[in-house]
Amino acid sequence: MVKNAPLFSIDLVVLNEKREMLVGLRKNEPASGFWFVPGGRMYKGETIVEAFRRITEAELGNSFEREHFIMLGLYDHFYENSCFDESVSTHYINAPHLMLVDSTKLKLPLIQHDDYRWVPIEAVEADRTIHCFSKVFLSDLLSHLN
Repeated sequence: MVKNAPLFSIDLVVLNEKREMLVGLRKNEPASGFWFVPGGRMYKGETIVEAFRRITEAELGNSFEREHFIMLGLYDHFYENSCFDESVSTHYINAPHLMLVDSTKLKLPLIQHDDYRWVPIEAVEADRTIHCFSKVFLSDLLSHLN
C-alpha cells in the first residue's frame, strides 16, 4: 500500500499555556532523528473522529475530541523512505490540528519519540533540528493565533 497509494495522517500541533509548540525526537522512519510534532496514520474503516481520539491517546497519553480543535489545512508530505522499507518512498496527506492544551493534561509516552521539548513558536522556523514538515503549517497556525 505504501508503495502505491498515499496515506492519510493527522499531526497534532500542540501549544501549551506559553504558546510553545510540542515536538518529539522521532525514533522511526521516515524522519527518524528529527524533532517532529506528534501524530499518526489513520486506519482503514476508522472515522477521522475515531482516529483523532486514538492518535491523541497514543501520542499525548490522553484522548481528546477533534471537535474542540482546529484543522490547519491539508498538506502533502513526501519522503524517500518509509517505516517499512528504506527503498520504498512514502506520501502522506496530512491534516495538522491546532491544539491549545493544559500541558499538565499530557502524559507523553516514549514509544514513538525518545524525548520531547517545548519550542517557542517564534523559534520553530529557524530551528534546523525540527523537520520541515513540522513547519509547513506555520503561516496557517499564526493566522489562527492572531
